[in-house]
Amino acid sequence: MNTLFVIFVAAIVVGLIITMKLILAQSGDKTGYENRGNLFTPAERSFLGVLEQALDSRYRVFGKVCLGDLIKPAKAFAADMQTAAQNRINQKHVDFVVCTANELALVGVLELDDQSRGREDRSGRDEFVDQALAMAGIPVLRFPAKIGYAVQEVRAGLAEMMLSGTKLCVAPAAQKAIVPLIPPLDAILESYPVQPDADAPPCPKCSSAMVKRYSVRGSNAGRFFWACSTFPMCRQMEEIG
Repeated sequence: MNTLFVIFVAAIVVGLIITMKLILAQSGDKTGYENRGNLFTPAERSFLGVLEQALDSRYRVFGKVCLGDLIKPAKAFAADMQTAAQNRINQKHVDFVVCTANELALVGVLELDDQSRGREDRSGRDEFVDQALAMAGIPVLRFPAKIGYAVQEVRAGLAEMMLSGTKLCVAPAAQKAIVPLIPPLDAILESYPVQPDADAPPCPKCSSAMVKRYSVRGSNAGRFFWACSTFPMCRQMEEIG
């Protein structure tokens, strides 16, 4: 009996010692995680600065967003596949998400493609992300990763993404050859709304009020046009005159 008691006490003491060591290790300098440092790479930070210049106050940009925060498994998935499908998107993130400033409604996703895109595992990942977002009706715009970007280049890509609602890829060779959309469709990000007009027509697509906008830059500089007030949810635009 005394032997069992001694063994029992010794086990408790050993357990206490191990517990104290774990507590001291966790409270000391040696922890299980390290600070990654900057949230964005130099190319991502450069792109973010240009992206914020390319958008006006109607939009907000978020970076490093989990794919699972943007989409979810469709109800068509079998019950036993829901968890697996959710885990697959939770393990991935997108570089930048553009939302409306007021409702934070999703407008589109922007991805930067670095040299790793050519790898088989990376291209498979990108293809899955593009397909998943397309199924959810979220447009994707891809830019090649580089140190510097032109505001006009990014703004042109954004305008086309918002108007087309499709996956776009701006290839390095085509960056300086972006053709403006047919007027006035390329003007929405190059314009500002003017005073309300009593003669403003209703949107022929959604019946919302239309807003007269004045183009200040681009191929339509100096021109007025009607744009649906619910843009980008409704992308209807009409020429004036």
